[in-house]
Amino acid sequence: MRKFTLLTFALLLAASCEKAQIDPVTKQTTITFEDSTFAGGDGEGSSTVTTSWWAQYIDKLQYGGDLLYGGNGYAWYDNQTTLTSYLPDYWGDKTFFGGGIAISNYVENPQNPTYEQQLTIGVSPVSGKNFAVCYVATNLCPPFLEFKYGTGVIESLYIIPTAYTNAVVQNGNAFSPAMAQNGYIRIEATGIDEKGGKTNTLECYLYDGRSFSSWRVWDLKALGKVKRVEFRMYEGTTEGGKRVDSTAEYPTYPNYFAIDNISVIR
Repeated sequence: MRKFTLLTFALLLAASCEKAQIDPVTKQTTITFEDSTFAGGDGEGSSTVTTSWWAQYIDKLQYGGDLLYGGNGYAWYDNQTTLTSYLPDYWGDKTFFGGGIAISNYVENPQNPTYEQQLTIGVSPVSGKNFAVCYVATNLCPPFLEFKYGTGVIESLYIIPTAYTNAVVQNGNAFSPAMAQNGYIRIEATGIDEKGGKTNTLECYLYDGRSFSSWRVWDLKALGKVKRVEFRMYEGTTEGGKRVDSTAEYPTYPNYFAIDNISVIR
């Protein structure tokens, strides 16, 4: 009986160790877009000490700069998580005209910002001095976050309107009237798996009426494990408690929002 008990225990222990070896080890990382040095791999088995130089991805000009408009394409890459983003290139010119997600450190509160201040926010970043600006030129070819190697969970991120977006929503300009009190701008995040199928779609209101608060957290865990997350923007009004989108392909208001502190689980 004792031998049987010991044998059973040994088998259970072996099974437990085997399971521990099979189960992947997950790690939570927050991308703050700040320069940092860390020990970790690059997605290909490396365990060297690596430095992230986010400053290299910030264009010297917000509009018309060489990085975003030079025609060579634009991409950034996070060494810790392998999260990346490159231009969707809707117009085929490899520039930011077709949308994308650009790293920025432009923080000020200009009185009448225009598209030439497209990478500016009017409040401090969530942490540090850098953040990213997402430009949805068209919902037909949306900007995205993508894992260069494998898949992962984008647990959450912070969002806020840019200074240019907020100025037009509040005051209007030559192309758009000020937003009505019952107007809204919502953002959709769609998860895409390794086979190209949709995992889920979540939404967050950048505006619900003309006011907005400071940075807010957007919980994206329900997208599940993804290869990429695509972002689309829609505008509309609330009529009798029902939301009615007025745009589908090309947003009317300046279609920018800023993101920071992306929480990633891999």
